[in-house]
Amino acid sequence: MRVSNIFVLLPLYGAAVNAQTPNLKAPPPCVRATPAPSECQTEARFNEFAEAFIVTKNITEAFTFIVEDYINHNPLAQNGSASAWSILSPIWASQDITVLGTKFRGNMGWLNYRSAFGTVVDRFRWEGGCIAEHWDQNETFPTD
Repeated sequence: MRVSNIFVLLPLYGAAVNAQTPNLKAPPPCVRATPAPSECQTEARFNEFAEAFIVTKNITEAFTFIVEDYINHNPLAQNGSASAWSILSPIWASQDITVLGTKFRGNMGWLNYRSAFGTVVDRFRWEGGCIAEHWDQNETFPTD
């Protein structure tokens, strides 16, 4: 196929994907708890987030753990849960994800999985029982 034909077909492909993807409504953002949950309680919340995000791929449930003003260190994304929602919600349900591991330590949680994006390590900083910050560039999954 010629390159010019690919550019003609991309909008049609996008329309077909959007037609198959329900128009999801973003959930209310997570509100930081005061006093903050214990590390054990935060780890339980991280495990719930991991289950929703990479196992059941329930993007709506996963986003209930993200604060509105969260910081995204990915250079291709803006800060804030609304930006992440607009990027991920249209495509997440169709992702073929293989979970490679999860880990929680202190106030940090890691997800390691394989998808159409390749092998991914997401790192999340938790604050007040919510995800406040995210990294996914050059991250390594903890081995200990």
